[in-house]
Amino acid sequence: MVAKPRWGFLDIIIVYLGILGTGIIVSLLGSNIPQIAAGFGLGDIGFFLFAFLLQFLATIGLVYIMAVVVAQGSWSDLGIKSTHPNNYLEYGVLGGVLLVILVVFLGAFIKQFQPELPPQYYEEMLRSAGNLPVFIPVFLAGVVLAPISEEIFYRGMVYPVFREYLGPFWGAIGAGLIFGLAHWDLWRALPLSIGGAVLCYIYEKTGSIWVPAVAHGIWNGTMALAVYLSIFKGLV
Repeated sequence: MVAKPRWGFLDIIIVYLGILGTGIIVSLLGSNIPQIAAGFGLGDIGFFLFAFLLQFLATIGLVYIMAVVVAQGSWSDLGIKSTHPNNYLEYGVLGGVLLVILVVFLGAFIKQFQPELPPQYYEEMLRSAGNLPVFIPVFLAGVVLAPISEEIFYRGMVYPVFREYLGPFWGAIGAGLIFGLAHWDLWRALPLSIGGAVLCYIYEKTGSIWVPAVAHGIWNGTMALAVYLSIFKGLV
């Protein structure tokens, strides 16, 4: 059961602006990070991992401040709680597989209109990793950190507010649309929005944010492995 939120749209906007602000600050002040990371053989990957980790911490921290401290909610209200183990298989794993099939199908449809779709920043980092030891932390960032932070914010914090005003169905559509548009990628907004709505449905059915996080991780991980198999197969 998705809890009634103690926070509102203003709290969501503040968190999102804080996340954007973190990214801007890192890009402005982190000009020396790539050079430092180059000494460890990481190059631009080091900057990416640093920025990714910082944005992960900023997302969790801002959600905690606005939803728990200011709005006097709880981690449980955000869906951070246990659920029946069967849900992880039925909605987490199978839901993740469904998301992969759905996104691949929609991606093929979009390519009919935009054959030369530029890669996302995360895909660029995967392709520039160069070897397996460097590829692994980039892979884990997308498969573990991104699903946790994005599910806590978009499903745990955003979806319940839309659900409160629009009901479960339209709330999932609205929150999914926000998820898609928040990636600032017009061509991929449709599959991301539909994927976000599916993740809202999974959260609605299970009441635990960890289950859509599993589905989200499978989605990201499958896409990342597809890049690995096409680029790095000869390196292992």
